[in-house]
Amino acid sequence: MNLLYYLKGRGKLYLFVFLFLLSVFTTYLYVTAGQKNWDKSLVLLSEQFLRHKISLPINQYLPIGDVADYKYNFYLYFGPLSSILLMPFVALFGKEFPQYFIGIFSMVVSFISVYFISKKFKFSTQDCLWLSLFFVFSSVLFSSSVMNISAFQVEALGAPFVLLALNEYFGRKRGFIVGIFLSIAVLARFTLMLSLVFFIVEFFKKRLTSKQLILILIPFVVSIVLLGLYNQRRFHSFFETGYSYNRILGAFPLSENLKHGTVSLSHVPANLYSFLLMPPQPLLGQKYGFFLKFPYLTANPWGMAIWYTSPLFLLLFRFKKNKYTLSALMACIALSIPVITYYSLGFIQFGYRYALDFLPFLFLLLIPSLSPKLSKTAIILIAIGVLFNLIYSDSLFGIYPLFNKF
Repeated sequence: MNLLYYLKGRGKLYLFVFLFLLSVFTTYLYVTAGQKNWDKSLVLLSEQFLRHKISLPINQYLPIGDVADYKYNFYLYFGPLSSILLMPFVALFGKEFPQYFIGIFSMVVSFISVYFISKKFKFSTQDCLWLSLFFVFSSVLFSSSVMNISAFQVEALGAPFVLLALNEYFGRKRGFIVGIFLSIAVLARFTLMLSLVFFIVEFFKKRLTSKQLILILIPFVVSIVLLGLYNQRRFHSFFETGYSYNRILGAFPLSENLKHGTVSLSHVPANLYSFLLMPPQPLLGQKYGFFLKFPYLTANPWGMAIWYTSPLFLLLFRFKKNKYTLSALMACIALSIPVITYYSLGFIQFGYRYALDFLPFLFLLLIPSLSPKLSKTAIILIAIGVLFNLIYSDSLFGIYPLFNKF
């Protein structure tokens, strides 16, 4: 009851300021601890781009899981955007420039974008700040951004550009600008091309004109062509992204999954379990028996249900809708199909990180349940989620930066 009373008036603002500052400080701890120099693949590819090459150098340590081996050349099977963005920094500072700046960029742009999207749905300034705090620090965006793993950094990078496209659509609706942001997202992660479903449904709902849709499609199609040409240059196939040449395709611990097909409906139950039901694991203090040691929990590397990483999404069960609900729902379904039918659940991960693909649209589905202003329950759920992510995101590696610092 004291907490609920405190959340009235300025107490709500003071709590936001405390959690925001704690989040920024903890972000600093994460990117300076643990795996800060563990992965340099995106930076190494940037260096190769500067040399007018598109394959990775063969005399460098490369993370086994994210590299395609094709005709004695090694390639990252991601889109080129992350390494393109790093090129000016690599040119200035060399290959020691930390690639986790991609994640920091993703967090900053997402925070600002969610703020302005929330503004367009008539939330107060303070509530907009709380929603930005939620999206960045109480979702899989946080862990993917602060962990220096190339796949995580790339997945985090797609979300802010989808958010920028949505912000433009809810604002001035300049089709070409929306298309530019979508095309950039596709060059980060090609599955994000399915974000177009949202705008197609909006067109059939007659909230987009034919001219606006065509203007969206022009840069969007150009990005698909560029990505295809990039694939053609690397793998002699317009549609091959490199996943088929993954150096550990079928290796332990995913070899059993692959027996059921790379893409198959048989993988849906496991992916949905990871996304909706998987709990964290107990942190045991001894080899035998069952004794929990502080801080009592550790992340399950196969994922955790969204209710742990983002408890605010529990309010989806209130299910309210607005005029964008159908469009957002169809986009969520379209974007989820490639990931929930894929043999890999995302191991190793904090939460179900593939949800980043449809997280912006899931947020749109949540907005009607939060309007017209954030309730005390919503504030408490955001606070719990933020603290959970700040404490446990690196527990995959047995690291608890927030506690280790003190």
